[in-house]
Amino acid sequence: MNINDIDQFLSARDLPSVVALATNEKEVIYEGAFGVGNTQTQNQVNIDTPHAIMSMTKPITSLAIMRLVESGDIGLDDPASIYVPKYRDMVVLGETDLKLKTYSTRPLTRDFTIRDLLSHTAGFGYSFCNETLAAFGEEGESDTFPLTHQPGEAWSYGTNTRVLGEIICAVTGNDLYSALSDLIFEPLGMQKTSYMPQDNQVYPHVRSGDTWAPIERFPNMPFGDRGLISTARDYAMFLRCLLNDGAPLLRYESFQSMINNQIGDLYITEQPAAIPNFTHPFPTGAGVDKFGLGFQLHLNPGPGMRSTGSYSWCGLLNTFFWGDPSRKVGGIVLMQLLPLYEPVCLETLSGFERRIYQD
Repeated sequence: MNINDIDQFLSARDLPSVVALATNEKEVIYEGAFGVGNTQTQNQVNIDTPHAIMSMTKPITSLAIMRLVESGDIGLDDPASIYVPKYRDMVVLGETDLKLKTYSTRPLTRDFTIRDLLSHTAGFGYSFCNETLAAFGEEGESDTFPLTHQPGEAWSYGTNTRVLGEIICAVTGNDLYSALSDLIFEPLGMQKTSYMPQDNQVYPHVRSGDTWAPIERFPNMPFGDRGLISTARDYAMFLRCLLNDGAPLLRYESFQSMINNQIGDLYITEQPAAIPNFTHPFPTGAGVDKFGLGFQLHLNPGPGMRSTGSYSWCGLLNTFFWGDPSRKVGGIVLMQLLPLYEPVCLETLSGFERRIYQD
């Protein structure tokens, strides 16, 4: 690993800003921050500048759920409706007419479980990456809208982890931030992670001709699947917990279940750009990779990259992390751009990763 080479690579990217960090199971081995948090005000970012990590909230919520499983408060194969009764009457989409915005429904063949939610096989979706849900607008992502498929029938990215957040609240009797603080943040020392937007937080940016223009920050979104504001160093504390096989928060066996295949013969499938302003098709590894309990599991990474069996996820504003259980190293790359999987962001992630693994 050549630190000067990494600095030069990151600082030369066509991005408003990028913050990157690499860590092993003990300590940070690289960190760098380049660019500005707002292209209009030109305020410089640093390693502690807050970012909206969006769906990088999901692994935190998933680890919190596993702590409740270990404590005996919930069971992995319990129906979710035991803890949140409003999900008892769920149905599944049948025939749809997207022009008329009508649909039929089918009954559930079985209740969806906490394991289904953790592995994204319960049937929930997101409208930004599901053309059917997008056609129904706000209704398509409501709690009462039918599931996109029968539980366990397919892998589909959606609001599964939001339901897990509701379960955490129901079981602990706390609001979600308080519960996550007790279960994750305080034990790990993550003092700069919360749901509250920060004054010095990086602004999201979008392309405007040949430049990047800031847009409004997202509002307070205290959900299990999104909404956390964090820093590279704070998230690195969480990542080091993962690199230590869940210690000190989770037993080895429980953590191993999180980073091993939980979707059987299914594979991660490509999610379409149903709302192109929000995303390109994703994720990389579709049709090859598996999913554990909260993580994508990489089965065929490229040469010079993360090891087979590495785990990862990302956030809508192009925030990324991975953990490599074989080589005990992981990386975090924080950008704040739309749409997700913007090519320059993927190139930045892969270039950083490749340089971390260089001898």
